[in-house]
Amino acid sequence: MSENTLPRPMVWLISYLSTWLPSSFKKGKLPYMFFFVNLIIVLLLVFAFISPYPYATPMFLSFAAFLVLLLVMVHHGLSLEWGVHIATATGALVLLYAIWFSGGSFSPRMTWFMVLPLTPFYVLGRKEGMTWLFIAVALQSMVAALTGLEVWPPLPLGSEHAFSSWVTATAATGVLVIVPFLYARLYQKALEQGMRDQQALELKKRELEHALLMREHFVATVSHELRTPMNAILGFNALLLSRLEGHPGALKVLNHTQQSADHLMTVINDVLDYSQLEAGELVIQPERFELRQTVKHAFELFWPRVKSMDIDYRVALDEDLPTWVNTDRHRLMQVLVNLIGNALKFTHQGSVMLRVQWQNPGVLFSVQDTGIGITPERQRHIFKRFSQAEDDTQARYGGNGLGLAISQKLAQLLGGEMGFESEPGVGSRFWLRLPLVGEKPLPPTKTTRKLEVQTVQSSWRFLVADDHPVNRLLVKQVLHSAWPQCTVLEAANGQVALDVLRTQAVDLVLMDMVMPVMDGIDATRLIRLDPTVTVQRVPVLGLTANVNPLDLERFKFAGLNAVMLKPFEPAELCQRVESLLWAKGDGP
Repeated sequence: MSENTLPRPMVWLISYLSTWLPSSFKKGKLPYMFFFVNLIIVLLLVFAFISPYPYATPMFLSFAAFLVLLLVMVHHGLSLEWGVHIATATGALVLLYAIWFSGGSFSPRMTWFMVLPLTPFYVLGRKEGMTWLFIAVALQSMVAALTGLEVWPPLPLGSEHAFSSWVTATAATGVLVIVPFLYARLYQKALEQGMRDQQALELKKRELEHALLMREHFVATVSHELRTPMNAILGFNALLLSRLEGHPGALKVLNHTQQSADHLMTVINDVLDYSQLEAGELVIQPERFELRQTVKHAFELFWPRVKSMDIDYRVALDEDLPTWVNTDRHRLMQVLVNLIGNALKFTHQGSVMLRVQWQNPGVLFSVQDTGIGITPERQRHIFKRFSQAEDDTQARYGGNGLGLAISQKLAQLLGGEMGFESEPGVGSRFWLRLPLVGEKPLPPTKTTRKLEVQTVQSSWRFLVADDHPVNRLLVKQVLHSAWPQCTVLEAANGQVALDVLRTQAVDLVLMDMVMPVMDGIDATRLIRLDPTVTVQRVPVLGLTANVNPLDLERFKFAGLNAVMLKPFEPAELCQRVESLLWAKGDGP
């Protein structure tokens, strides 16, 4: 039954009453309960004056006053459930009393037994309504049995009872009709509220989905914008390392630069890593490596900072540690750098120690400091994202609150666990336990950083398409270092690259993805669709700082022969270029 089926006067009356109801009766079903109770009070007052029985006036007035008292008690905190049950039970007693003086089962007051369960049913629920229905039927049966046994006083007959009997039957019929109308109104309002809530939830869902998309776009954009300059820093540093192998002093400085740049890339990757961790897309890539060398590398990254601090900075490695282990070296390095960096950030005096212990099996990494420590109430939040020990920690010490959250998840992905002990004013100890065992060493490899290729004398013609001049310069220097006789053409966007390919012979294209005018995806697709066979078949190597998996798939699907992410290793780039030239058939 919809709201439109309600009589207009009733709708108007309910709306009017709701404007002056006390605030405690304006929620949920209370307005309808309030309206129904007041209707019963009005009927009781009417019967108090029209009933021909001597008991009627004091009894009905007393019951009306009792209902008013219950309304006041509900207004001041009595639960609705208790109020309904008390009113219904009192009504049943008053009804039995009235039936006693009006003829038992022959009394017109028996009609009110039909009304008795309505309030519990519509206000409280089906269970309560059915309970009171059972009670009402039991009371009717009891009255019928007692009437049959002639327990009730004889029914006084007379014309003066006709009017009150008619009013009783009419009022009971009216109440039976009014209560479902009230319930229909209540149901309609609940349905409308449910629909509004549903619309609000759908709107919020769309907003959250949009926020997630914007977050992914933001992460991809930030990652691209930070990786692009890092590509030049790491690339030019690698070129210098390849040219200064005979200068130990310069190599030492460049190695420090390389380590610092690697650490900066780790920090840049933190935001992207957490996004991938949340989406379950981060994959561990195990490799065999020397454990001591990696630990010392992480420890030495902070030497420049420690030199300006008055603290004791030490590393302790067990003699029993395995030399070679198998796990994700980059992720282990990332966790150690986060733990050491945090310890140094919160320690102004005293010591910071990195200790690595062999537990046979397994390796325990721990970083202990004598810093500010963590209060007990903050310790349970320490591994939550964007959470730091104190509210003003970020303002005082910096940081983004992601390092420990990422480190804990990485520890789990590596098959280990992470924990800590801390005492305010004394210091903290963070530990990482990994199930590492000794591995066979890798065969020795040549460690030279020179760009060595087998086609060094070839006069290749390369086209570098990138909108950043520094990136084009880097690729150009790398290619000239490997192939001194090569020719490197440049294009600032995909459209220029197409124009160059259609007018000049090119052996291989190095294509960026994100460029103005025409990006690398569209340019590569048009190259593969070009009617000129030489243009259509030219190898295309994608070079991009965009790490979004969907964008990379689109880039590959456009027709790439291979793709490399920025920042790249110059030696690896040259090997990839030479392999593509061999696949084309131009190699030796």
